[in-house]
Amino acid sequence: MKKIKISFFVTLFCLTIFTQAQDVSVGDENALNIAKAEELYNNGITKFNAKDLNGAIADFDSALVLVPSFEKALFNRGSVKYQLKDYASAIVDFNTVVQLNPDSNNAHFLLARSHYERNEKDLAMDNFTKAITIDPAHADAYYYRGGMLFMDEKYEEALKDYDNAVKNKPNYAYALNDRGSVKRMLNDIPGAIADYKKAVAADSKLYFSYNNLGSALRINKNYDEAIANYSKAIELKNDYYIAYNNRGYAKHEKGDFKGAIADFSDAIRLKASYPQAFNNRAASKLKLEDYEGAVDDCNKALILQEDFAPAYLNRGIAEEMLRKEDQACEDWQKAASLGLKNGKLFSQQSCN
Repeated sequence: MKKIKISFFVTLFCLTIFTQAQDVSVGDENALNIAKAEELYNNGITKFNAKDLNGAIADFDSALVLVPSFEKALFNRGSVKYQLKDYASAIVDFNTVVQLNPDSNNAHFLLARSHYERNEKDLAMDNFTKAITIDPAHADAYYYRGGMLFMDEKYEEALKDYDNAVKNKPNYAYALNDRGSVKRMLNDIPGAIADYKKAVAADSKLYFSYNNLGSALRINKNYDEAIANYSKAIELKNDYYIAYNNRGYAKHEKGDFKGAIADFSDAIRLKASYPQAFNNRAASKLKLEDYEGAVDDCNKALILQEDFAPAYLNRGIAEEMLRKEDQACEDWQKAASLGLKNGKLFSQQSCN
């Protein structure tokens, strides 16, 4: 599963300062405070647009000293604090907003996002649901709640949320991508392929969707099309080591072992701490009868992750071909002890 991408856009509301004079009585402190608070609020908006986030907060603070119940200043101060990753303070502001206005779906939504960042998942889920209850067309709330359900492996429920996200925002590329990933987990590979294709049609720069599309196509043994999509992902993000690894996997399954080794080597060049790429390169070296090279790559994979069962399996295969039967059996038994079925099978077939 791909790590779920979170894209967040702070919504700021700018009050219009009317040029028409207000009727303010001498000594009407409340009216004067409101007028001054509005001016400070708009100064905060200007500073936010200039990317002076701390300056924006300072102006919102001053506005709220004058008018503590200034809802939009509270909301936008919370939004800026969210951007600054001050989630605890953002939560305080959003909670105040929903106390003033329980029907503020955007406050519930950003409250949920803030709780999620603090790993307060129950509170996050509760507030996403409240945002949806208030606004049943809130595509983003469906999307993020779907992401939480996905991470909890509640795929059917996640699928419903992604359906609603797409229903309310048909070109929602991230939701289309993640719905494809849910379908893949539910073994609906044609459905996954269709959604990934819709995602890249909606946003042609979504490099990870090309990678995901490639993997779904590879499952269907459409190797050439899979390789083309991995290549597109790499074109968009030339340091995308995962796509290099996956393209190598497709080339390996297609029988292009030299091409696979080249891709696995690129993945390792980009991320030297990537045990999967070392193991996969070892598997391709086995096919080319480079048994010493395979052992070396498995050793490197196991240095990086000592409980990586496939590397024990592949090292055992290479050791058997090098006539090191005892070592091969030890490695297969280790793979079996780590839960790899083929490790048990090889051990039973070849070891005493």
